[in-house]
Amino acid sequence: MLNHLDTFKMKSMKFQFTLFVSLAYAGIAISQTEDPFFSTGNVKFNSDVAEIGVYKNTGDNSLILVSGRPWGIIKRVDAQEQYFFNYFEVNKKTNSVVGFQKASNSKFNEGALCFTPDGKRVYFTRNAKKVSKSSKKRELMLFTARVNKKGKWSKITLCNLNNPTYSIGHPAISPNGEMIVFTSDMPGGQGGTDLYMASIETDGKLGNPINLGPKINSAGNEMFPWYSTENQLFFSSNGRQGLGGFDLYVTEIREGKEPFSPMNLQAPINSNADDIALSFHEESKGYFSSNRMNSNDDIYSFTQLRPIVFKVIMSGTVTHANTNDTLREAELSIKNSQGIVVATLTTDAKGFYTTNLEPDQQYFVEVKKVEHKDENFQLNTDFNTPKVKQNVQLEGRPNINYLGKVTDTKTGQVLENVKVTMKDLITGQIVLSGQTDSLGNFSKLCENLVYGKTQKFEVKLEKNDYATKSEIFAYDPKISGNVSINDLRDLSIGRVEVGVDLSKIMDLGDIYFDYGKFDIRSDAMEQLDKIVGIMNEYPQMVIELGSHTDCRGAKAANKTLSDNRAKASAEYIKGRITNPTRISGMGFGEAKLKVNCPCEGKVVSNCPEEEHAKNRRTEFIVKKVK
Repeated sequence: MLNHLDTFKMKSMKFQFTLFVSLAYAGIAISQTEDPFFSTGNVKFNSDVAEIGVYKNTGDNSLILVSGRPWGIIKRVDAQEQYFFNYFEVNKKTNSVVGFQKASNSKFNEGALCFTPDGKRVYFTRNAKKVSKSSKKRELMLFTARVNKKGKWSKITLCNLNNPTYSIGHPAISPNGEMIVFTSDMPGGQGGTDLYMASIETDGKLGNPINLGPKINSAGNEMFPWYSTENQLFFSSNGRQGLGGFDLYVTEIREGKEPFSPMNLQAPINSNADDIALSFHEESKGYFSSNRMNSNDDIYSFTQLRPIVFKVIMSGTVTHANTNDTLREAELSIKNSQGIVVATLTTDAKGFYTTNLEPDQQYFVEVKKVEHKDENFQLNTDFNTPKVKQNVQLEGRPNINYLGKVTDTKTGQVLENVKVTMKDLITGQIVLSGQTDSLGNFSKLCENLVYGKTQKFEVKLEKNDYATKSEIFAYDPKISGNVSINDLRDLSIGRVEVGVDLSKIMDLGDIYFDYGKFDIRSDAMEQLDKIVGIMNEYPQMVIELGSHTDCRGAKAANKTLSDNRAKASAEYIKGRITNPTRISGMGFGEAKLKVNCPCEGKVVSNCPEEEHAKNRRTEFIVKKVK
């Protein structure tokens, strides 16, 4: 490579720009994690001096080489003879190098060039004849010439955008021939040399230049643009984080949209040295210059191995919608508009995912995780938005396995073959109908539940010689796992035998009456109906119904009130069973306090209300079973 003083890589042009290298990451769209885009090879027409570009000649099979080998006028620098860069012709079949037509070479440096798609016009780079008064150097100028069918150049003229105070050069023409991209250090750029674009008029003149902006241009130097037939723009830059020195990059510019963030072409076409001046001479083949092996630039060939497709990077985090906890191992399935799965992803330990998608496409994304509600969303990728953050929240859908163990109320032993019926009281559906196993266990798995939405069940337990029992429990599912119903309700059942209190083994609860009254309330009816049920189940069963009060109130009044309540309850049951004589009712008032809380006469009880409540009870004592 030349002594690195010449920004446009042409010896003796003396631009001597300060090479600002931006240490900040300047937007490499995607690092290469797949196979290389290019393979590279050596050529046989290099010399011991610098070659900084080779271009396909129009109309024949030759190449135009920009080289500092001997040709034409000699210029002395520091007492050493150094030739200016000139155009040479390379025969691709024989690799022989001869001088190119004299009209194309001037007394000073020639540089990068390009032909219009029809081959009838060439734009090329050349030193100005005069030293600029302001910069004290020969600025680069952009020239154009007519090209005839035999490839001869004529009518060489300066392009209308040239200015004696700054440089313009390195042209590249779009595949449709309507736009030209070039390098310049004109005022108002991003720093160093920038890439500009201008329209090409029918007479060959250029429209107003437009800076390609900070997505393409850096604080360093961008130069040597070149268009592929796929409308991708390649260029060299030393202002981006790359492999070292000048690296080769590619971008796309679509009509009406900003350029896509440049992609580093990576190894092997890039090296830790300077890699510049890429140009295609066939659909997937071409040349570039590099000083990776020598101090001077040499020409290398390349072959494109796979298409370069610009990507939109979609990333995000999947979290629990109810707790905001990140969700690991959530699965994402991404389909294109044809319904074809183009990517499947799994979130990492922090719930993060990332993937590459094509721009200007429609995608459908499905996010799943066990025990969570699936989420779906549509994503339209935008060419102007190379990075998309798409966070996803999944509503918790826990799986709860309800476990129960049925035991004997009196002995505590497990009971097998107990009929278990489990009813969802919210939906009214029977969700379990089965029997306990040899260990007295039963279970019911409820899947895909709504996070935190209360479930309410009635569990009915039935077994021969035992009192049927129903228990109601509720649970708010949040975390998947086992839930013991025994921790919520008593699942023991009592054997029906003489002397037992049915209200205890059936867990009836209190039978309430209005204050000072003995009319059967609707809530009391529900409890008494359970007694009706078991007495109809055991048609020989005889029950003594006893009603008890606490000590508060006059003893005689308590006796009368409890007696009336006992008889009213017994009458309710008599009307609903066979042989009404099987049940009798008696009130005991405060004569049989279960908890010692006396308060008669001058005695003042200090018992809490819950102790008094234990004394206010209704008992259903079994006198006969069969």
